[in-house]
Parts: sequence; C-alpha cells; structure tokens
Amino acid sequence: MARRRKKRTYAQERLDETLESGIGLAEPACRYAGECGGCAWQAVAYDRQLDFKREWVERAFREQGFDDLKVPTPLGSPDLYRYRNKMEFSFSARRWLTRAEIDSGDPIPRDFALGLHAPGAFDRVLDIASCPIQSEAADRLLEATRAFAVQSGAEPYDIHARTGFLRYLILRVGVHTGQTLVMLVTTERREGFMRDYAAALDSAGLLPTCLANGVTERLGATSEGSEITIDAGSPSIQERIGEWTFELGPETFFQPNTRSAERLCEVLRRFAGLSGRETVLDLYCGVGTFALSLSPDAGEVLGVERVEAAVDSARRNAYANGVNNARFIAHDLDSGLPSALSDLQPDVVIVDPPRAGLHANTVQTIRELAPARVVSVSCHPVPQAENLLALCADSSYYIAETQPVDLFPHTPHVENVALLIRSRG
Repeated sequence: MARRRKKRTYAQERLDETLESGIGLAEPACRYAGECGGCAWQAVAYDRQLDFKREWVERAFREQGFDDLKVPTPLGSPDLYRYRNKMEFSFSARRWLTRAEIDSGDPIPRDFALGLHAPGAFDRVLDIASCPIQSEAADRLLEATRAFAVQSGAEPYDIHARTGFLRYLILRVGVHTGQTLVMLVTTERREGFMRDYAAALDSAGLLPTCLANGVTERLGATSEGSEITIDAGSPSIQERIGEWTFELGPETFFQPNTRSAERLCEVLRRFAGLSGRETVLDLYCGVGTFALSLSPDAGEVLGVERVEAAVDSARRNAYANGVNNARFIAHDLDSGLPSALSDLQPDVVIVDPPRAGLHANTVQTIRELAPARVVSVSCHPVPQAENLLALCADSSYYIAETQPVDLFPHTPHVENVALLIRSRG
C-alpha cells in the first residue's frame, strides 16, 4: 500500500507495507526505508526505476510540444548503493522516532538526533546510524561524530527556538582517492571544541584529509554561506573523473555520484562532436568538470561561472591536469556574457544551470551566439524542456538526441542530456 501526493513535476510515493511481492518490487537495503526522507524508491526494482525516470523526462518534453522526441532508457548507475561521494546530515533537538523505536518500548532521548529529515517534517530529524548510499568510511565518520557530540554535551540546534550549537555534518569521500573531508557546521566558533573533535577522530583512526568548521548564523535550513576554518589537514581533497583530478573543498559543487558522472561526461563528449578545432563555451562551468573532459578534443574551452571560489578551483584544476587550452571567468550569466567574450563565436555551447534552469537573458545570449551545437545538461527535465523550447523558437534549433543518466538511484531524480543542432537557412 502506498501513500500518494501530487507535486508539480512528479508523483511522490512512500511504501507503507508490502502486501504481496510482485514484478517491479525489491527488498530495501536500508533499515530506515519508508521512514527516511531520502531515497524513497528502494522498494522499486532498479529497472522499473529507470523506466519511471525515462517516462518523466519524455512527459516533461511532451508537455512543451516535443511530441516526436524519443527518450532512451537512462544509463544506469554502476553502483546502486555506496554511490554518493557527499552527504549532509542535520543535528536536531527534535528527534523523530521510527516505528520500530516506538514499538520497542525502550527509553529513547528525544532531544538529540543526527541524521536526515523525516518525510515532510522540516523540523524533525531521524537519527541515522548508517546510510547505505554513502561509503562505509562515511558511515564510520558519522557514528564517531555522533558519539563525540553526545559525550561532549553540546546542544543540537532547535529550529523553532533558534537555539543550540550543532547544525550540520557534511561528509565527502573520494571514490577513487579514498580521501575524506568532514565539515561540522555550528552557530559559533569554539576552537576548543574543534580541537577535541579532531582528537576524538584521530584516536579512532578517522582523522580526515580535511577537517573544517563552518559557522553560520542563518536561520533557514541550509549550510551554505558558512564562514569556514580549516582545523586539521588540507583545505580540500582530491577526486578523479576519468583521467582528470579535481580538488573539492567543503562547499564545492561536484556531481555526487562519481562513477555515473564519468558516464555523463562520456555522453557529453559524444554530443559535443568535437574534432580538435572547435571553440567550446561552458556556461555554469563550476570547477571545470566538463571543460577539462572536453579539452583534449577542442581547440579552446572557455568556462563561465558565477561563484568565484569555483572559478579559482577550475583554474587550479586545469593547471594541475596540465590543460593549457582552457580558461575560466567569474561572471553572473543572468546579466549576459562578460565583456571579455563580447566577440566570441563558439562552435559548441555547454549549459549545466542550477535546478531552476536558465535565466531568460542566458537563453537570449545563446540564441545570439548561434553556435552549431548546444549541449544541455539538467537535473530537472521540466525547466530544461521549457528552456529548450525557447531555444528552438523560430526553428532556430532542433533537438537531435537526448540521453538521461541516472546519478541518483532509489530517488525520483535523474540527469538529462539533450543535444540541440542549429537549423540551416
């Protein structure tokens, strides 16, 4: 039996109980399945998950009038569990008890939790002992942090009272490098607390490659925008995608599924269709993931990104990987292209915008640049389809091909890549 509630872009399901096993069902690997607000599709067989995601992308494009577009089955994730290289957990003074915890009758403190939010409960957190979509190394760091936090007596944050010290725990683990990053987000800086935390991790053999403390006074439920101090180790870790090595700091945006990101880059290279002479413009380039992967086959790659820290990382990544034909510019694309690129005539434009999609000014900029190819990457097919409809206006472009790639097994989310080719005449 499943509860259903409509959302603008997809129907969200939560499995309450399995009445009869059948085709399309699977046994969840997580003890919190059905009670955690995270990967809610664990009870759905993986091939059915991919079918649902394909249908979602196709429906999003059909609603914009792309009736003849055929969307292939998403490229599946090589790893169905232990695939995430980054997780963020919340501390809370309001613990949500699972059905098993309630039925046990055991006395369980309700004023401390470190884990993930219960479905639809922004103010309640399910205390998570382990999470099967993150690495085992991350599980050990999660448990060690919980033990230290409880032993220290530090107050978890209460989102209603707006009091408390501990806010978030951010964990990154390099799938290919094994390097670890831990950032503890708090409401104020306590150097002694962080020294004791580092010592506790060290004594457990878990001192990370990078240990950071982020301090935020924001009232909302977000860890972004913290004032960051490095308390031990390096300011970043390294991770690889294919032959390229990237540095990842505490707040660096990076594809959360490393092995699926490698498949995503393969699709991108195929759609870009480079011969070694083209000029490629990579919009929303981040730390240079796509730019570097395309650089061997391009004449020149230019990356534009609003976040200056990401641009700095992209430049360091290019240098560290020996890439000499890529350069990066910090600029807010909502206001158009930077003046330094006013005479640019790119052959290929890559766009990987935030979840909300492209700003109208960016759509107009791409139309004015009129590249032969546009490769659109999006984690949300609804705004992607809306953006591509605008690019295809007046028959300027047509969608030649799409290819979804699954970076998020057991969730309704999917990454989609679309190739637009400029119409002739």
